[in-house]
Amino acid sequence: MAATLRAARLYATDISAVVTVADDGGSSGRLTRELGIPPPGDIRNCLVALATNEELGHLYQHRFTTGALTGHSVGNLVIAALTEIEGDFGAAVVRAGELLGVDGRVFPATCELVRLGARVQGGVVQGQVAVARTEAPIQAVYLDPPAPEAYADAVECIREADQIVMGPGSLFTSLIAAILVPGISRAVRETRAKRIFVCNNRMQKGETEGLSVSDHLGGLLAHVGPDCIDAVVVQDPPETPDGVAIDEEGLAFLQLDVVRADISEPGGAHDPVRLAEVLKSLGK
Repeated sequence: MAATLRAARLYATDISAVVTVADDGGSSGRLTRELGIPPPGDIRNCLVALATNEELGHLYQHRFTTGALTGHSVGNLVIAALTEIEGDFGAAVVRAGELLGVDGRVFPATCELVRLGARVQGGVVQGQVAVARTEAPIQAVYLDPPAPEAYADAVECIREADQIVMGPGSLFTSLIAAILVPGISRAVRETRAKRIFVCNNRMQKGETEGLSVSDHLGGLLAHVGPDCIDAVVVQDPPETPDGVAIDEEGLAFLQLDVVRADISEPGGAHDPVRLAEVLKSLGK
């Protein structure tokens, strides 16, 4: 998602990010368990991607390596402190963004504490980290509780958007985890914005290993509903050796606008400049 935000800054005039709060690992998971706040890590990364104060953004990303704070990032601790000061997680995220001078807005999908689970071949897996690491094929993911209240500003920005970009990122544990919040998925289905799915360039070991582009799309459509995507952007030619395969027959069946482009930078990550050119060309 950070790559998409960096791309959006090159062509969009008003940017909003809606971010999952299902992470239960590392610093984020510790803060959730110890302080009872939603995990701030994914939100921190998005704030830094939009930051105009690059020096402070670098500080937000600093991670302690010794003592009781080992593993914690400065930004996570700042958001936790601001939550205590403001008395509200959403307000804390806004304030953290103001300190960074963010070029846009970042919203949690929900401010409720949620846990991600998955039905996999052979059973059930609980927790975002466990789902991401499972070696069994993921059949479906879900939230516990199943219907947390969507953050109102997140819903509003989706409804008012000209263009909605979903991905890239961890398919089940990041993208779908955010859209599983009922108010968010409903807004995505009902918006008049152009809805674009940016497929991952590479398969993610365990989570999406062996999945083609149409498999990625199928997973998203199965969880959000049949009317949630208008176009898909795919890396062409596929990365080697672990690139996501472009399966023509499956894509033809889905009847979506498929945009093929070389949007990778060396190493296989999305190149923000190339991605911006493609997204800008798709309009609204």
